[in-house]
Amino acid sequence: MSDGREVDQAELLDVAKDEDRARSLLRALRTLSTGPDPKLREMARGVLRGDLTAQQAFTDPEYTDALFSGAAKVRRAGEQRSEAEAREAGERFAEWQQARRTEDEGEDQGTSRTAPGQQSTGPWRHPGSGGPGGLGGSRPAGGFGRG
Repeated sequence: MSDGREVDQAELLDVAKDEDRARSLLRALRTLSTGPDPKLREMARGVLRGDLTAQQAFTDPEYTDALFSGAAKVRRAGEQRSEAEAREAGERFAEWQQARRTEDEGEDQGTSRTAPGQQSTGPWRHPGSGGPGGLGGSRPAGGFGRG
């Protein structure tokens, strides 16, 4: 099915259930497609190219194992941080949320600040940080497919 284009958020609605989750899922896939985990990169690139549906990706045992393994790493890192680190992460997260809201408003008006396929570079994004709090991922929202 790959024809050199990237899927759009409308094509993710069957899994995401609403526009906001579809937008978040698309961003997450873009982030995973350049991330450190080779299995998640493969999965995300397959979905973005249209070679694999999101439903197939999220029900494939290898891909779900990789997703859950990454989530467990994030949880452990969060449990091991100090109070000061937790406060700092909370502050960075608040900045990240504001930047994301601003970006969403720009997308809603057709003036996105990032080119398609590019990751955002908000105040939370430091080289190698991998997302809010430096714990990986692109957005803490979960529940794709629920609702």
